[in-house]
This record gives sequence, C-alpha cells and structure tokens, in this order.
Amino acid sequence: MKKVVLYVSLVVITLANIAVPAGAVPSDNVIRANCQSIQSVLSQIEKTDAALRINRGRIYNEVLDLFYAMNSRLASNKISAPELVSITSDFDSQLADFRDDYNDYDDDLNELIVAECQDDPGDFYNQLINVRDERAKLNDEIASLDQLVDDYWTKFNDNVRSVVDGN
Repeated sequence: MKKVVLYVSLVVITLANIAVPAGAVPSDNVIRANCQSIQSVLSQIEKTDAALRINRGRIYNEVLDLFYAMNSRLASNKISAPELVSITSDFDSQLADFRDDYNDYDDDLNELIVAECQDDPGDFYNQLINVRDERAKLNDEIASLDQLVDDYWTKFNDNVRSVVDGN
C-alpha cells in the first residue's frame, strides 16, 4: 500500500513539473506531445485514489462511530468530557468536507482524463493545475482528520482516563 502511495505521489510531482521552470507554463506543443501519456497516468491515479478513498473512508467512519460511542458511554456514566464532544463535532464536520471535496476532485479528474487535450492544451493544463491543487487540499484535510484523532486520544488520556481508572 505504501508503495502505491509513493508511486502516485511521484507521478503527481512529475506531472506538476513537466520539464518546466517554476512558474512557467509549458508550450502548447509540449502539452500536446505529452497529453495522452498524462491522461494514462491520471487514469491510473484515479483508480488508485478510488481504492484509497474507500479504505480511508471506511476507517474514518469507524473512528467517528467509536468517538460517538465513547462520548455516549462517558455521558451515561456522568463523566463530563466537553473537549471530546468538541473534537468529535470537528471530526464529523471535517469528514463531511473531505467527502464533498473528494467528490469534486474525482469529477474534475475524470473530466481531465477524457478531455480533448489536443484541441485546447492551455485549458487542459489549467485543469491539470486545478486538479493538482484539489488533491493537495485533500491531503491537507487528511492531515487534519488524522490530527483530530490524535487530539481525541490525547484529551482522553489527559482528562478522562484518570477519572475512568479511579472509578
């Protein structure tokens, strides 16, 4: 799995730097010459991303269910844990944003894969940059979700564990 993620990351970095100096837009001829191979790589990325999204989504749903279950259990035992409830709410909201943003990314990626890049290479390149930026945003959202899981664990250990262990 890590090899796939590494491969996908390398491909995206390569695509983002199509032998062009930073800040420069490649010529239409360069884009036309490479667009079919770029679309082929994007198709592979789309397949890999879909599998990763399904697996990650399942894990996040399970984590959210566990957060709700723990918060419920604490409340039923009259243990106050407003920080955990807040983190759970933030996680739920961030997860909804991740789902929406992934759907937008996937739609835009699929449009890019079937685009007629020979006809309008400049537009194709702009769409490629947009998809790259959407993917980077998803990466940031994943990091944020992972941080919220860490925060929940830390707050639980710091504030709740001593109360639970004391009972």
